[in-house]
Amino acid sequence: MDEKGKMNTGEYEELIKEVEANSPYKRLSSAKKKWMSVSEMGELLGLKKTDRYWLVHKNFFETKEIAGKMRVNIESFEKWYANQIKYHKVNGEEPGKELKEWSYSVPELAEMLEVTDGVVYDLIKRNNIEVVIVDYWKRVPKAAFQKWYDGQSRYRTKDDKKRDAEMEAATLTMPEMTRQLGITRNQVYGILNSQKYQHFFEFVTIADRKRITKESFQKFLEGQDEYHLDPANDYEELAMEENVALANYRRKKLAQTGERGRNGNLQYLTIDEAAFMAKVSRSMINVWYTKGSFPVVKIRNHVRIKRKEFEAWLEKRNTERGC
Repeated sequence: MDEKGKMNTGEYEELIKEVEANSPYKRLSSAKKKWMSVSEMGELLGLKKTDRYWLVHKNFFETKEIAGKMRVNIESFEKWYANQIKYHKVNGEEPGKELKEWSYSVPELAEMLEVTDGVVYDLIKRNNIEVVIVDYWKRVPKAAFQKWYDGQSRYRTKDDKKRDAEMEAATLTMPEMTRQLGITRNQVYGILNSQKYQHFFEFVTIADRKRITKESFQKFLEGQDEYHLDPANDYEELAMEENVALANYRRKKLAQTGERGRNGNLQYLTIDEAAFMAKVSRSMINVWYTKGSFPVVKIRNHVRIKRKEFEAWLEKRNTERGC
């Protein structure tokens, strides 16, 4: 207060707040609505009067007569709505939120497995997979689907197919190992079970088949002198390669990738091959060809270095450096 005993603006506002807070006549916040009329429920779903009462009489959700009028329990209604897919709100969230959390529809499974709906229905019947009926349609509990899926290897989801393809690209089968080494399958199993060599190998299982990682196979090739890549696996240009070190480098690359296109040929080098020959990093090769030190060609997303010109430039560079 000031000298005359009058309140200033701040003190006045604080007093008003205190009176409002302690007043027995202050307005109370409205309680959460628990019931709605059948008309309100029908408007939510866009239903006519007959359809509204038909739905009420099916006892899908709790109803109660209040003051002589039928009322629908809102919480019960929302629970029913989240576990069915036939009825849709005119404005609001999609139906079946909870239903979709614990079960799959047949079309959803067909899309996951990349098969037709008919194949899914046949799998359900032949394998006695648990189903539930919702709005006259079959749905499969996710736990039941996973139990069946884990017990078989023929059908794979799109995500698993992608992962399998990535793993297959990085691995070898036993028959592929026999062809790489030019030996029999029994000899391969002897190598894999031998205490002398088994520490080299890492295995993965894809679709119930055991496979060897290409990285561990390469460690095996480099870690012993008894077994080598079979020259019969060389393609024509690789067999013609006179640079022994480069030929062996390409053989290792082929064993790792399984793709001849990752290698160069008699006329062109890859960036990795040029780096190997020059004993420098890939980035240094990129710097050199960007400066125009030697000619390159671009094939789609790949850079290929003209081998004759590169070898001449590299020899000149080494001579000037006294190498």
